[in-house]
Amino acid sequence: MLSAKSEFFIDNLRMYLMMSGKNDQEVSELIEELKDHLSEAEKSGKSIDDIVGQTPEQYMASLKQEMRTDYKQLTKFLPIYFIGVIAYFLIGPAIRGEFELNYIQVIGIPILAVLGLGIYVYFLQKAGQKQFSKKMFFLSGVIASMSVTTLAIVIIVGSTIFMNPFFIGDTTAEVAVIVICGSIFIGTAIWSKSWVFIVIPVFLIIPDVFTRFTDVSIETIIIISISSFVLMSVVLILNILITEKRKKKLV
Repeated sequence: MLSAKSEFFIDNLRMYLMMSGKNDQEVSELIEELKDHLSEAEKSGKSIDDIVGQTPEQYMASLKQEMRTDYKQLTKFLPIYFIGVIAYFLIGPAIRGEFELNYIQVIGIPILAVLGLGIYVYFLQKAGQKQFSKKMFFLSGVIASMSVTTLAIVIIVGSTIFMNPFFIGDTTAEVAVIVICGSIFIGTAIWSKSWVFIVIPVFLIIPDVFTRFTDVSIETIIIISISSFVLMSVVLILNILITEKRKKKLV
């Protein structure tokens, strides 16, 4: 039975390596081997530092360099990620009845997807390597989410102010976009076996639904938007924690 400190280190190591693009099976094998070493060491009164021969942060960095990056796994994930991001940005305007496209959106949304992925990966890598406490993990996750949201607002507002649309959708186009994007969210949830890919879009499109089908004030919509964002951040971060715990139980 590992100590709480060793369990915490193992969880962070797993998250760090997974966010660094390492192969799932290789990470699991390494974790199991390390668990055995830590268990034996703790019986002898030794610490994590005695086993890894350096600080946990240095040890994680050295493992990252030694282990191969699983590009095959990444080529499966990245297209699904980019399609999901694009679907999210398209479904909101379609629900509001304001679906249109301009060149800033066409160029900016893929750029946002890349930057957003980079921000979240950096955050999760640092959280694992620095072994953030749960409080620090939550606060840092909210900051990362706010950074991505700010970039999204800049693109959306900028595209509205500085660029005329080259395509304006009618009701048929809006319905088609909603159906396609909804199918993408459902398909992604089934593929990943995680409801988070449905729950997060639902939280984030709540303000769009209120805008389209109610006469509530702009202040109320802003409050709903902020509440939806906070709930989305909580769901996302809790999903990460639950997923890591589930993986630990399976190995």
